[in-house]
Amino acid sequence: MEEDTKRPFTQESESEGEVILCPVRGGKQSKKTVDRAVELALAASARLVFLYVVDVDFLGFATVARVKVMVDELTETGRFTLSILEDRARGRGLADVGSVIREGAIGDVIRAVAQEIGATLLVLGRPIRTPGVMSFSASEFDGLIGWLQTDAGLRVECVD
Repeated sequence: MEEDTKRPFTQESESEGEVILCPVRGGKQSKKTVDRAVELALAASARLVFLYVVDVDFLGFATVARVKVMVDELTETGRFTLSILEDRARGRGLADVGSVIREGAIGDVIRAVAQEIGATLLVLGRPIRTPGVMSFSASEFDGLIGWLQTDAGLRVECVD
């Protein structure tokens, strides 16, 4: 799957100041996380980048044709979600906003994209465990945060 960005990242934009990365799934639980990321970006005159990760590990048992269809559908959902989030951020007065869609394991993708765009802050929502929704356990999430802070050197703000 190729990277989807509405505004290409350049070395100039990466070195101008704070860059906030905000991974989202797009559900109603993301609203507080997105609102916080926009607030922080506005306050710091920072660039905000939304990230949507297509993680299809759970489809490993399916046939190749079905996996391709699911990846395509999830990618399209991501594009639609990111488009809405960008429009809302611009509507609140944030001029420097973009988005990225990637396929892979969420922790690895967050780290890779953060490095590529020169992210200085990661804004993440704490996962809410509900029946039928795949999510991190509290200990898995804490482990991911610790890894991103120590290994990737990111500042991380968690939104409850």
